[in-house]
Amino acid sequence: MNKPLSHPGQLPQYRPDIDGLRAIAVLAVVAHHAMPDAFRAGFVGVDIFFVISGYLITSIILTQLRDGRFSFGDFYARRVRRIFPALILVLLATFAMGWWWMTPLDLKTLGKHLLAASLFLSNVVFWREAGYFDDASSVKHLLHLWSLAIEEQFYIAWPLALWALHRWRANALRWILVLLIASWAFNLVLVRQDPTAAYYHPLGRSWELMVGALLAAMHVYQTGWRGVLGIPPRMPGAVEAHGRWRQQVLATLGLLLIWLALDRIHPERKFPGGWALLPTLGAALLIAAGPQAWVNRLVLAWRPLVWIGLISYPLYLWHWPLMGFANLQAGGQAAPSTLWAMALLSVLLAAMTYVLVEIPIRFGRLRWRGVTPILLLGMAGVGALGVWTWHQNGFEQRFPPIIRDMTARGGSAVITEGWRYHDCILEPRVDPVAYKDFCIEKNRRPLLFLWGDSHVSSLYPGFKALQDSGRYQFGIGERAGAICPPILGINPRPMCREQNEANIRAIRQSRPDIVLLYAWWHHPRYDLRPLEATISELRKAGVPRIILLGAVPYWQRPLPQILLEEWRKGPYSQPPPLRLHNGLDPKLPDITAQMRAKAQAMGIEFISGLDYFCNAEGCLTRVNESSRQPLSYDYGHLSISAVTWYVDQIAPLIFRQP
Repeated sequence: MNKPLSHPGQLPQYRPDIDGLRAIAVLAVVAHHAMPDAFRAGFVGVDIFFVISGYLITSIILTQLRDGRFSFGDFYARRVRRIFPALILVLLATFAMGWWWMTPLDLKTLGKHLLAASLFLSNVVFWREAGYFDDASSVKHLLHLWSLAIEEQFYIAWPLALWALHRWRANALRWILVLLIASWAFNLVLVRQDPTAAYYHPLGRSWELMVGALLAAMHVYQTGWRGVLGIPPRMPGAVEAHGRWRQQVLATLGLLLIWLALDRIHPERKFPGGWALLPTLGAALLIAAGPQAWVNRLVLAWRPLVWIGLISYPLYLWHWPLMGFANLQAGGQAAPSTLWAMALLSVLLAAMTYVLVEIPIRFGRLRWRGVTPILLLGMAGVGALGVWTWHQNGFEQRFPPIIRDMTARGGSAVITEGWRYHDCILEPRVDPVAYKDFCIEKNRRPLLFLWGDSHVSSLYPGFKALQDSGRYQFGIGERAGAICPPILGINPRPMCREQNEANIRAIRQSRPDIVLLYAWWHHPRYDLRPLEATISELRKAGVPRIILLGAVPYWQRPLPQILLEEWRKGPYSQPPPLRLHNGLDPKLPDITAQMRAKAQAMGIEFISGLDYFCNAEGCLTRVNESSRQPLSYDYGHLSISAVTWYVDQIAPLIFRQP
């Protein structure tokens, strides 16, 4: 996200309508984060900011190059004074909140994100982290800085490029157009091959900044598309005659494109891709219309919008960490009323940051030469704090040993510990040919076949330990898919249907003695209606026994976070309670009863995980008082100790051995 702030002293001709456009962009982003279902396309506000940034920065550089007064040192010093003060303040405040609220693992991860933010590499880090078992975006407190990183990467390279074009007396307009088209083409290819990479890749996003840059070059050199394409200009009188109505058409069309973007785009579309043209061209047309167009003069230049535009950079910085901590406490998406309260608090903090920090450093009493190196040292200090936090494992010494053991580990590596990840469980969009042959032990009988989503994969370490113990002789087959229940014909995410079709073929070929079906049955994307037809296909495949496994304890938030909060209630000398009622998913009793009834109606066996983990005193948070490992490191995938204990308990029902 751009530093959405302008000031009358920043540009040769201050345009309040651009600050109004910034206000629309930041309000769209904040509304999307507060109510993502109601404002599904609000994230396109970032694309509007990209256009504004490209326009303003290119206007400054080209004007100064033309007048012979451009200085790299002065340019970057201004960027530092513009960007660093509010950013340093928000990063330190986020760390302070994390020190109190976060588990050691979460704080350790925040340390990595602090370092990435200080180096303006957040887009690269979040791109590399993206995956099914990655933390939810709603609790990544610095996720929004990916766009700021892209802009800063652009700001590092773009002045050098424009200076070189000026030095070589090259046609800047045409070169900008060539680079824009190249970046646009790269974006179109990348969004089809890897949508996550397309979202974060600086080369795939830079075309949006260059749309603004091309418009700036046209304004600085006082030419239009004819000048860009080398076509002789029209008569000046003709241009003047059509000028006024042309302004109104451009502004109206620009506003219409932005409205269409907010109305038509949603997170499921491949984005940025072609859809990004709507907000990008809409913003460019509004800027091109000029400050005298009716929409710009009466709507965008409206004083309340201009005021929001002036504080939009600190507003963008503050709103997401505050909402992130609200989401963390809620275990996912906080209530809209809570998130809107955080949005209002963000407005207050943004106004204070603008008045007390930004204005004094950029235009007031703190605007002196020595402030730039101080800000650079401050940002380096933030990066050093991030490195220190990482190496100290989130300062786990804040907690006693038992709390440390239950909360200091986690993340995708420990959640999937013992799984055959990427071999026997596949992520979305992965072709089922990626399943490995060793996922099914074809020469060991009886053959137990595990089929389901990621939760069935969490059972594999338990069955493997049982097999290695020698107490039961059996083989293991496993075919799983993330966000993909063992139900034929449904497609809750890309390639689920294809993976399940491959799985039923594997069952027909291997002819297992027992098929165990397990998934997060009440996942909002799952349609359970075709389950009966799936059971029928298993029977046709010759499966003699089919077992439907019910839910184990699922929590509304990651269990380590719940345990940390329970421990804080005191006494500090005692571990968290062994059993808990609070924090459990309230849908557990209903879904267990529903799946039990389905199994009975279909004539298959049913095992309830809640029968083993829960009683009148609550559900287990670890398998016994001496255990130092929680039941789950996330909301419900069983840890190694829990799944080993659980499989040992249900083994007699599965194998029916005296």
